[in-house]
Amino acid sequence: MKVSPFKLVATASVVFCVQLALTAPAAALNADLVSDETVVVLRPDGKATVTYRLEWQAQGGEMHGFYFQGEAFRPVWDMARCWADLPDGTRSALSITNLGNKFDVVLAGGKGFSGKAYFNLTYGGDFAGAGLVGRTTASDEKKLVFFDWGPVQWDQSLKYRAVRLVLPVKVQAATLTAEEKAAIPVQTEKTVNAENKIDWYGSKGDDGAYYLTGLFYQADVAARAPQRLRLYFPEAYLALTAELPDNTSASPAASEQETQEEPAPAQEEPAPVRKYVPCDFRVHPLVACAVFLPLIFVGLALYTRRLAVFRKKKALLAGMSWAGDAWSPPRILVGSYQVPGKVAEGLHPVEVALLMELPLPRVAAIMIEGLRRQGLVELVGESPLQIRVLGAKKAEQEYEEAFLAAFDSEGRVLSGLMADFFESAIKKLQEKVWDCDLEATKAFYRKKIQEAEAEAEAPAAQLAVTAPYHYYWVGYGYMSSHADHYASVTLPSELNTGYAEFMRSAACFSGCFSPAGGTTGTVDACYSACHNACHSACHNACHSACHSACHSACHSACVSGDAH
Repeated sequence: MKVSPFKLVATASVVFCVQLALTAPAAALNADLVSDETVVVLRPDGKATVTYRLEWQAQGGEMHGFYFQGEAFRPVWDMARCWADLPDGTRSALSITNLGNKFDVVLAGGKGFSGKAYFNLTYGGDFAGAGLVGRTTASDEKKLVFFDWGPVQWDQSLKYRAVRLVLPVKVQAATLTAEEKAAIPVQTEKTVNAENKIDWYGSKGDDGAYYLTGLFYQADVAARAPQRLRLYFPEAYLALTAELPDNTSASPAASEQETQEEPAPAQEEPAPVRKYVPCDFRVHPLVACAVFLPLIFVGLALYTRRLAVFRKKKALLAGMSWAGDAWSPPRILVGSYQVPGKVAEGLHPVEVALLMELPLPRVAAIMIEGLRRQGLVELVGESPLQIRVLGAKKAEQEYEEAFLAAFDSEGRVLSGLMADFFESAIKKLQEKVWDCDLEATKAFYRKKIQEAEAEAEAPAAQLAVTAPYHYYWVGYGYMSSHADHYASVTLPSELNTGYAEFMRSAACFSGCFSPAGGTTGTVDACYSACHNACHSACHNACHSACHSACHSACHSACVSGDAH
């Protein structure tokens, strides 16, 4: 009896799916979050840098990432300080995708690991603007400044969790005497002392000074357990320059200054500022098969029909040898982080502009000037930006095509596509400078920009097009020496901010825990800003319909974790 290929493939698929459902629990990824160490560096302007150091243990499969959510504000990611230290001793870049209500944190390049790895996440936030730092009045009418924040909750238990709060208050040394600790004018809610082991010491900043640091430690943390830190200081003690909101409902219920004694019994907490609603729902593999098996069956039917057509055309391909047959995908080698003296040569001028933290409108102007010098475009208006594409010559470089695609038929900026252009450039830059010395690289390109300035002043007839990206370097040099050139160029508002701009203020506070070399900027400064509402909505809709549904349908709206 002859069996049709369709029936054979369909039967095999059913057997495969049933076996997969039965064996999936045994072969499923088992990823445990062992510990969470968080550092918060509070600045006088009310903003803060938050760094998570997460220890993950994965077995039974490869772990690629996890979900991060539950912060009281929208994090502004510092991608230069987001990485993972993998079991094989290498350090991998991360890809952080905004899914609307959470962030998908995964290893860059589709990497995975099994064993122990440490994820490092760094972002900035306006604590004062979010109401996490503010003014209040105690029962004795004393004016106080409160700090009311807690790290994100996780969907599994931890061996320990520690928060180090670095305050803009200078101390004498790394170790404080008992008298110095007792003199710290801090008050806490009794629950803070009951739930944490607390200590105070000094953390050395980049300026060589020591800053007052509070350590809040918890052992054997239950899943979804909060760690809300509510501290109160005299109004002038922190010397904050920010306009702090007033919150009369926030006032200390008790004064707890002795932190080394046995913790007092927990008392009933007032209603929290943020409501945590942990929930968890996971789809059983058999249920998943019941949902997706019909879709697989229909797909196989269409595939079988296409297979018949393919067989007829297969003969036409005989004897052909494609150039890509022996091609291997490029592999990013991740070595030590910021090798001293190593320079990332061959960067595109746009990538250099991002490395130098130029405002995004200025980066766009460099592209326009390079295109204009090639006769590809002309500038119509600067505010808002509008160009006219000329038909004399076709753009040939990848950056040129991507940039021109970010304008509509009338030459106006398409916000979402322009965001994609900057996002792509930033990711490429991050891959190129991953293990390089950023300060040495910047110094190398500052010299190159000076050379470009001199070349830009030379008569056009003397210019020789020899170096890569010649027109863009000449344009970069001219704009560097003529600050008024394209000075009024503006982009949509969502493309005019980034991590470096967000964290920079007149009252600069050089906090602790900066990357090697003491750099305060980031090569991925505008990553979060590059997703406008329309672009994010489209991405979120597709992601939620497919990827999120498979991983964790209806999972918690406020709890981080769910390793995948």
